[in-house]
Amino acid sequence: MNQLEYIGRQLMIVAGITMIIFGLIGNILNICVFFNWSRSRVTTNNQLRKIQTSNSPLYLFTSSIANIMVITYSLTTRILFDGYQYPVTQSNMVYLCKLRYYVLHTFDTISWTCLCMAMFDRYLVSSREVRLRQLSKTRQQTKIIIL
Repeated sequence: MNQLEYIGRQLMIVAGITMIIFGLIGNILNICVFFNWSRSRVTTNNQLRKIQTSNSPLYLFTSSIANIMVITYSLTTRILFDGYQYPVTQSNMVYLCKLRYYVLHTFDTISWTCLCMAMFDRYLVSSREVRLRQLSKTRQQTKIIIL
């Protein structure tokens, strides 16, 4: 049984660190792409007037930031507890256990909400009704994300 526990801990360490590395690389690349895409401007018909692209990249950018928070804090504490057998005492329980669950659920909910809002924004932009298309404004979307 002792050998199985050791193998399980080593697997948790190796698999957890691998997930952290690939998760951070993927989300950082997402942030680079969506930040540039959300701030890019496109000229139309060789005029000086510029229009801004859709707001979906802004939502996906926010979702990637939330995913980084989930990966770094929640997965790191899981590796500490299970892989390295870090002792949990009364003094560090608040920081390591309760805050871990708060960060995990809060930022996971933010990530899923931003994905849903990006899909809804795509619906608004592609709508035939002018009134619905006007609901997709960058200023309004930024206020919604902050709230």
